[in-house]
Amino acid sequence: MRAFSYTPGTARSYLSYLGRQGVLVRTAPGYTLTERGQARLEFFAVADCDQVECQLCEGKAGYVTCPLCGFRLRRSDARLRPRRNFVLVSRPAGIHCPRCLSVILTEDRARLFGITAGAK
Repeated sequence: MRAFSYTPGTARSYLSYLGRQGVLVRTAPGYTLTERGQARLEFFAVADCDQVECQLCEGKAGYVTCPLCGFRLRRSDARLRPRRNFVLVSRPAGIHCPRCLSVILTEDRARLFGITAGAK
């Protein structure tokens, strides 16, 4: 409450809201994260997005965007490719842009978004 300069009423309101969302559960010493709450924290830690209502977040938009050329790849078309070593270069595991071949999502981020090797 003090860290964010919330009034006691506002803090109670936020805690109640997070409880209704299934993110927090009230315990004797205070509040603890539920399994769903822990999963949401891990998602935002890996996705580099701390805004829940972010409309530009790739996880909600239905596509992933190449950071190099700006190409938008639909999530339904994205496939996780394994790490490969070629003669001169090494391709890391992840989702790669079909246009410029750069890494769009790393393997960890792709799995967190629900994209697997067999998804097509």
